[in-house]
Amino acid sequence: MIRTFAAALLFAAITVPALGQNGAPRENTAPPVQNETVQTRDASTAGAAGKTLLVELFLKGGVFMWPILLLLGVGAGFTIERFLHFRKANLNPREFIAELENATASGDILEVEKLCASRDLLLSKIIRKGLKLRKLGYDRVEKSISIAGSIEVASLERGLNIISAISNIAPLLGFLGTVSGMINAFSNIVAADQVNARLVAGGIEEALLTTAFGLIVAIPLLISYNYFVHRIDAFVADVERLTADLLEIMVEKNEKNP
Repeated sequence: MIRTFAAALLFAAITVPALGQNGAPRENTAPPVQNETVQTRDASTAGAAGKTLLVELFLKGGVFMWPILLLLGVGAGFTIERFLHFRKANLNPREFIAELENATASGDILEVEKLCASRDLLLSKIIRKGLKLRKLGYDRVEKSISIAGSIEVASLERGLNIISAISNIAPLLGFLGTVSGMINAFSNIVAADQVNARLVAGGIEEALLTTAFGLIVAIPLLISYNYFVHRIDAFVADVERLTADLLEIMVEKNEKNP
């Protein structure tokens, strides 16, 4: 996680300066390639123009663009780390859940235990911890599964509070930049003898750019946060449903064999 976060932060820190100072791209001193096609030259020109425009817009946004860029790097780092962690955890193994439901429907606890032991999944590990205590009664089984599930959920939620905080802070910084830009615009109006559109355009442009960039950072992070929360909720629902099926089997067996 630290390596992913550091890489994303470094990328965010060097993206704008690397394109050149004062919004101008660095000159390409490499010799021209022989037999270069017209399509390649057009694509290169369009790409360079796009990068130049992006840098110019960033620099016009004022000083508040830099903390927004920093938040983008931090948020991207945690989002990538959580995505890789969730993918490795395999929270929703539909095939395993279907086999487990068939085993519980047959009422064979031993078959359920063997099935969980044969799979290296987060869900199977939680169910196994509860089944190890089945001889002590279904109350112990339920409590053991609940505790194991809570520990795993806490691990899954690690870092999500930072993603949520950044998705809230980024637009606030954008709005703060908006206020700063409007203050500059009105300051220019007060100091000038004659007012024209060009006089206040710079401050208004700064105000709009910081708001736009703050929202651009916040929206993807907010979507990612809600996606992760949805995955965790679905995982908890699967654990609770399977636990209820196991407890029902244990209760029925106790009634048949008092």
